[in-house]
Amino acid sequence: MKRPANKTLAAAYWGMCTEMHQQTVKIPDEVESTYEDGALKLEKNGNSVSKRLEHAQVDVEPSNGEIVLSADSDRQDIKSISNAFRGHVLNMVEGLESEHEYRMKAVYAHFPMDVSVQGDEVVIDNFMGERNPRTAQILDGVSVEIDGEEVVVRGPNKEKAGQTAANIEQACKKGDRDPRNFQDGVYITESP
Repeated sequence: MKRPANKTLAAAYWGMCTEMHQQTVKIPDEVESTYEDGALKLEKNGNSVSKRLEHAQVDVEPSNGEIVLSADSDRQDIKSISNAFRGHVLNMVEGLESEHEYRMKAVYAHFPMDVSVQGDEVVIDNFMGERNPRTAQILDGVSVEIDGEEVVVRGPNKEKAGQTAANIEQACKKGDRDPRNFQDGVYITESP
């Protein structure tokens, strides 16, 4: 079968898309945005969040209170990358408006463990009777508050806040012990 010579006819005939895909994300007036070297940075009231949004086929342009995501292709794989970028921008704006918050709870059965913040680490003492304390790293821009058994992790960057909560949860690994019997640990109870 011979392909048609006309490009638009060929696109219609062979099911190829030649249209441009574009979407915009509105950001609040008080949020300032810059895009340099593949990194989008949003700032508001001294807080800033930056995220690397770089792809060969998706362009990111901040303009007049909105972020424009555009691509030369209308293919589904390019649309999915653009939609992922859109989700990242929305999470950044939401984090600047009200910080992302993870709530956690320290649970123990027999040995009362003590959870505290020391510098940029969360220290878990007496976990299942162990003599050596376990530590979890707190990432930059994230705050951890401890009130008894309740642990609250907050931050404008959703990835960093979530990773800090995961670090705390993973610091309480029990090895080969049966998780049905040994339920001690610090667990995420609420996430954004």
